[in-house]
This record gives sequence, structure tokens and C-alpha cells, in this order.
Amino acid sequence: MIRTLMASAMVAATIAGAARAAEPAAASMMSVKIGVADFRKSTDFYVKYFGMKEGAKYNPAEQAVDWPGPGQGSNLILVNDPTGHIKLTPGTAWLMFKVPDAKKTAKAMIDAGFKGVEPPTEMKQYQTIVIMAHDPDGNQIEMLQVGPAQ
Repeated sequence: MIRTLMASAMVAATIAGAARAAEPAAASMMSVKIGVADFRKSTDFYVKYFGMKEGAKYNPAEQAVDWPGPGQGSNLILVNDPTGHIKLTPGTAWLMFKVPDAKKTAKAMIDAGFKGVEPPTEMKQYQTIVIMAHDPDGNQIEMLQVGPAQ
């Protein structure tokens, strides 16, 4: 009797799961817009240090920077709107990137002359390293390495 009830419960759960699978997908973050002063400098920064790629130019004020493959997170839309219609000020965003080797990425930024790359903070209890820096527009960049460098 108990086995029959358990089997019935498993079948019901499976059917309920299948019904949920047919429901529309939940909402997700598609893009993040940040203010920039120079599309080329900003695009080059995100391509060189985070492996992104130049994306579509949606209009004169918006340029995408995309991940090369699916599942890496939201893309960035760089905004430079001299008309003031889109009110995004360069240097006011805070972006967090998960990186395979935070120290290597920070060293590359320092070697390229970026100022304000902070020393790493190791949080051993979480097995993480965090390094703070800024992009060419002054937007805060937080680089998080989880586990050993890859």
C-alpha cells in the first residue's frame, strides 16, 4: 500500500513537472546598459580583458558588447548619447565579472597602464579572490575568481 502511494506521488510529481516545463520561461536579465565616453576604448577593454566580442550597433547612441557563447551572462550595451535623451553617465556603473584568474587579469590591466587596480583580497573561507579596478570610463569593475586559478 505504501509503495503504491509513493509510486502514485512520483507519477503525480512527474506529471506536474511536465506541466511546469510547458509554462513560459521565467524572466531573466538580458542586457546591462552603461554610460561610456568612447565606444572604441570601452569595447576594446571588455574584449581584451573579459573575452567579450563587439556586437551590434543598435543606433548612433548604443553599441553592444556580447559574450562569444550562450550562457555566460547578460551582454553589455555601451551608451554614448550626446543628445542627452538616454541619461547614463560614464563612470557610475558597478559591474562584477567572474574570471578564471583574477591576478592574471589584473596584471594585464596594470601592464597596459590602467590606474586604480587594487591588490587582491583573498577570502579563504569562500575560496575566492576579489580584485577591484575601473574601466576606461571609471565604471567600477569587480573581478571574482572562485577556486584556484584556471
